[in-house]
Amino acid sequence: MKFDTSIFDTFAQIRSQQQNRHAELLAKYETKYKGNQQTPGAGGSKPVTDPQKPPVNDSGQSTTPPLKADFGNMSARQLQQWLQRSLASGKVPADQESVFKTLIYSATSGEAKNADKLVSFSEKAQEALQSAMRRKDSSSMLYWAHAVKTMKQYQGEPWQTK
Repeated sequence: MKFDTSIFDTFAQIRSQQQNRHAELLAKYETKYKGNQQTPGAGGSKPVTDPQKPPVNDSGQSTTPPLKADFGNMSARQLQQWLQRSLASGKVPADQESVFKTLIYSATSGEAKNADKLVSFSEKAQEALQSAMRRKDSSSMLYWAHAVKTMKQYQGEPWQTK
């Protein structure tokens, strides 16, 4: 019984530390960002940038950093866009298109409303590979192993500007 209460106390301490850290970060955010905001439309001045165009530097190049492939935290829509660009550029062979389409479909359950939900596609592919290994299905193992290899190869690589 004493062991259970000490674990409870330890968890309570951890939770308290997390809450304190959260409050600390929130306070920093509020002072840094919310204090600098001005009311839109106040002052009558013209905006510095056009919201329809990405910000540019003096030489006219976009200052918005490109999106990087993060298969561990990506929406189905982003994976679809990455796949289209990768197929067009030849990074991904056409025979691997179906595995990524399978991942996209599994993430959305066939419904467009789920297309912007963030999913760990690398985890889904790993699980599918492990399932194929348990079944001793060599063709599925190869199918999913290529997908995992491709994701690892292009993880973190820039693929699109915002």
